[in-house]
Amino acid sequence: MRFNKIIGASLCVALLALNAWADDPPPPPETKAPLTTIVTNDDGEKLVADSIGKTLYVFDPDMNKPTPTCTGDCAEVWPPYILTDEEALDLKAPLGHVLRANNKAQLTYDGRPVYTYAFDRVEGDDFGDGIGGVWHYIELEEKP
Repeated sequence: MRFNKIIGASLCVALLALNAWADDPPPPPETKAPLTTIVTNDDGEKLVADSIGKTLYVFDPDMNKPTPTCTGDCAEVWPPYILTDEEALDLKAPLGHVLRANNKAQLTYDGRPVYTYAFDRVEGDDFGDGIGGVWHYIELEEKP
């Protein structure tokens, strides 16, 4: 008889624990970090940046070209913003992608391939703007 009470009590504790476990809410879905952010430079301008706050730039010679033209040594100083295959499939305008010569997907903004600048160090740096008259940051235009 005592044995039955112990088993019954143990069974009740186990069922209560199982019930408590079953009532736990499911874990929150994983949220992806955004591919771009907005940073403010020293002049108070709002610039489009990568997910860690490095300013993004466009390169005039890329205009109307089927693949980005900044390669080799250029891409060492101006690293292209490369996407994973999954990221490339899940973009919404004005973001898009283009394939580089090595078949890697590069992020585009309004159809133009984007790059970071190796000498920008902290969020809001925009030292690459205007270099050679062909590199430009992407300023977020305020809507009226």
